[in-house]
Amino acid sequence: MGGGNIRGYLRLFRPKNALMSILGVLVGWVNASAPPELIPNLILACAVPPLILMAGNAVNDYFDAPIDRVNKPDRPIPSGEVSPSEAMSSYIVLSLIGVALSIPLGVEEFIIASLFALSWYLYARWIKAMGLVGNILVSLGVAFTLIFGALAADGLNGKVILFSMIAFTSNLAREVVKTVEDLKGDSIYGLRTVAVVMGPRGAGAYASLMIVVTSVLTLIPPLAGLTGPAYFLLSVVLSLPLLLYSARESLKIDEIKAKRLSSMLKLSMFLGIMGMLLDPFIQGT
Repeated sequence: MGGGNIRGYLRLFRPKNALMSILGVLVGWVNASAPPELIPNLILACAVPPLILMAGNAVNDYFDAPIDRVNKPDRPIPSGEVSPSEAMSSYIVLSLIGVALSIPLGVEEFIIASLFALSWYLYARWIKAMGLVGNILVSLGVAFTLIFGALAADGLNGKVILFSMIAFTSNLAREVVKTVEDLKGDSIYGLRTVAVVMGPRGAGAYASLMIVVTSVLTLIPPLAGLTGPAYFLLSVVLSLPLLLYSARESLKIDEIKAKRLSSMLKLSMFLGIMGMLLDPFIQGT
């Protein structure tokens, strides 16, 4: 990978985010009740989204370098840890590997992998500057990790689709909160993010609405009898209070509060996805 050091590449790829994409695949897989003979599919399915996502992170940093010099000067490209050409090469290589690995899984999986590999370039180059459209695309990427896992298991069902909707709205709320956190640099470079267009309070109100929608969707699986105690404990009892608190605080958001709210929403999302992941294994009597 050229002269970039390992630490720089790790920060460029953001492997912790890639780990979350693997959890999404696993949620789709286990809730699709895949037969044992499809285990090889699971290995491939767990490899594809992280590779596509890390590629997207690399190309995003490539195009974000001027903005990051204001918002986040310690990022790999502004700090000199990774060169712009190395970041673009990483995007191309990781995307090609991810798409190639999706081929044995089937046509639908190949189409999804290919579309998102292309979408992350378009997002970084043009769509991100359009504001809410970019936030929606990123959140679709999160939601589709669950769908991808279920498709690899040949068992996409209503429960997984509902879980993917929860993943979509919760991530969309966090994406909008993050626009408040990055307001200074984004406004300097003319990006039309939600916070730039609507102001911090308007963005906070939109995020709060998405959090409320997420909260309602979170309650549907147990009320419909689709889930058991693991989901109820992690996704409802532990995650829901964080969501409701975040919904209230989002109405009073500013650039200082945004980072704390983003972390709180991330914790809520992690608890929620763990509830979805463990649900098939811990059922009530």
